[in-house]
Amino acid sequence: MSLKKPHGTCSLAKQRGNLIIVSLVIIVVLLALGLALVKVLSGASQQNTIEYYGARAYMAAQSGIESGLTQLFPVDSPAQNCASVTSNLTFETKYLAYCTVTLSCEEYIDLPDSSTTNGLVNIYYLQSSATCAATNCPVGNSCRKDYWQTQRTLSVEAKTLP
Repeated sequence: MSLKKPHGTCSLAKQRGNLIIVSLVIIVVLLALGLALVKVLSGASQQNTIEYYGARAYMAAQSGIESGLTQLFPVDSPAQNCASVTSNLTFETKYLAYCTVTLSCEEYIDLPDSSTTNGLVNIYYLQSSATCAATNCPVGNSCRKDYWQTQRTLSVEAKTLP
């Protein structure tokens, strides 16, 4: 009588080492998936940071436009000229820290306009450019290697009312 091994069984000697190879393959695959996930998450984090500082720069530029319009058209006073507009603005609020705003103004005086009683209108073109940074890092310092800024520019045209 001969003893046969059941179908599908192998000797332990032939299986020796297979578990190590399978384990290494699984570890390498999981490591690759983990590294890919870290790259995706760090990219999303950087994108959120850029959006945050972009929103700060946009708000600073918007504040510059509003400041210029307030200087051009003061309440209960006649319209001023572009010389009354402050060209460089800094803000004291914490949200707009490390933001600088440059405001430019151009005026076009006595242009023909049929909507006014005298047929003339003054048009003012304001442009506000804001640059925001995460920190205050002067040129030449060691912090410059990780230093970056976002910038937004807004413009508006305004005319005197009839």
